[in-house]
Amino acid sequence: MYTVFVKPITQARDTPSAGTLTVARDIPSIRPRRRFLRLSWFLAGVIAHVFWFDIVLSGIRLTRWYARRSALRRYGAIAREFRHIALALGGVLIKLGQFLSARADILPAVITDELADLQDEVPAAPLALVMRTIVDETGQTPDALFAAWDAAPVAAASLGQVYFARLHDGRDVAVKVQRPRIDEIVDVDLRALQWAVKVVRNYPRLRRRANLDQLFDEFARVLREELDYTAEARHALQFRANLPADAGVYVPEPYVDLSTRRVLVMERVGGIKLNDYAALEAAGIERRMVAARLYRAFLQQIFIDGFFHADPHPGNLFVRPDAARQAGVATPFTIMLLDCGMVGHLPRRTIEIIRSGMVAVAANDAERIVAVLERMRMILPGADRRQIVRAVELVLQHTYDRNQRELGTVDVERIFAETEDLIRDLPFQIPQDLIYLGRSVSLVSGIVTGLDPEINLFDGIRPFARDLAAAEGQDWLATLRDEAGDLTRALLALPRRMDQFYATAQRGDLRVVIETRELERHVRRVERATNRLAGAVIAAAALLGGVALQLGGAVDEARLCWLAAGLAAWLSLRRGRT
Repeated sequence: MYTVFVKPITQARDTPSAGTLTVARDIPSIRPRRRFLRLSWFLAGVIAHVFWFDIVLSGIRLTRWYARRSALRRYGAIAREFRHIALALGGVLIKLGQFLSARADILPAVITDELADLQDEVPAAPLALVMRTIVDETGQTPDALFAAWDAAPVAAASLGQVYFARLHDGRDVAVKVQRPRIDEIVDVDLRALQWAVKVVRNYPRLRRRANLDQLFDEFARVLREELDYTAEARHALQFRANLPADAGVYVPEPYVDLSTRRVLVMERVGGIKLNDYAALEAAGIERRMVAARLYRAFLQQIFIDGFFHADPHPGNLFVRPDAARQAGVATPFTIMLLDCGMVGHLPRRTIEIIRSGMVAVAANDAERIVAVLERMRMILPGADRRQIVRAVELVLQHTYDRNQRELGTVDVERIFAETEDLIRDLPFQIPQDLIYLGRSVSLVSGIVTGLDPEINLFDGIRPFARDLAAAEGQDWLATLRDEAGDLTRALLALPRRMDQFYATAQRGDLRVVIETRELERHVRRVERATNRLAGAVIAAAALLGGVALQLGGAVDEARLCWLAAGLAAWLSLRRGRT
């Protein structure tokens, strides 16, 4: 539990004194133009870096080795710069950094470690400005609302910060107050991100797979909804209604009558931060049990409720020990789920499709998994379905029914080598309505993996799949009998079909249909290689010509040659990829 030293509140508008809290007269401007330029300059640098190293240099055989070997060092430096800018500017960058720092399951440690501070070390806004927000929102002085107030914030997040206080009726509460001018900050940050989207949205490989404008609009909509604390209070009440009493997951009660759009008053809770592994073990709480409970809670939110927490980073998850440790028995605990501002809603049809996907994964059925991907519009029209099924079968062969530690030994390079054509073509797209589902699933996946490296995610899915099937009136034994009956009928019909095949062949009526997609794919690869080779020859000639002109003193002409070399290299790569 948190230890809080409560201080009485009085209001002083001029100068602070011992035991008083000052209310600022006004809130200073955020200098939007300077903020926009700084953020846009950073984003432009990242785009240029990715283009040069991961597109241009990685597309040239002679420089590909350098681009790959330097990747960790380069992206570690970008993550470091990102962290400095995020801490200085706050706003949307903090939220993005928190998301990336929780992706230990897919991002290297050099990036997640650099961004880990963004979970806790967000600078707090001055208390006088916080008091100004409370007065503006409620129309009352803090001492009229609260009997006591702790001047030190217990949490400072990207959009708001939390304080502990006590109401006049004796209830201990947590008060969440939006950062000063955060709505203006979010607007500036979104304009900068929208500018970056406009720069990269027409890159062919991105344009085919995602409508970046729609994805950005969805991101902006949910982010602006998160700025409305009355909506967050409604979300919390919905989670409290959805989660059963025995789920072991608790959402603090919001006090709606005391809350406004920018001030949220809620039940005060505390606990151990979910990724504080040493504190969990010291309290006698088994990490694997926490991981299993959290995993099941989010499976319920997604597959049963269709209403899920879209921002489950470690700063929003705590574990509360519920009783003293007894001999040989682990301490009971409750997972505290906080900050319900960012949520996702799944339509009934989408839930049914996702349920089918979960059953397919539990059954290790590649055909059904691909069918689900098609129903979710995640596969581009015209894609080679058989090749995708083969790729899914290969992935399942290497990953099915393995725990996270075993997955760390999977030969990823072999999988990439065997699915090279599919990976190169990338026949997938991102549906707009699934970006926050993907965010939530990826965050929970990273968290439970950190809690329990031995966790088998397939084990968690199976009981849910059985429960869903039972709830929908499906009899698994009957389904198995039906499958066996189909197989028996197919075996009985096999001799007759073979006889028909041979008879057709003897008559000379047997026709062979040749699938040309694979041949066409290889022809396109040869064409791309030819384009790249021609562009590389031209670029090399222009580069050498520029060197000769430079040595001869023709500096301006040399620069023109080098510019032509860069343009030729870019055009050859662009033609080779489209």
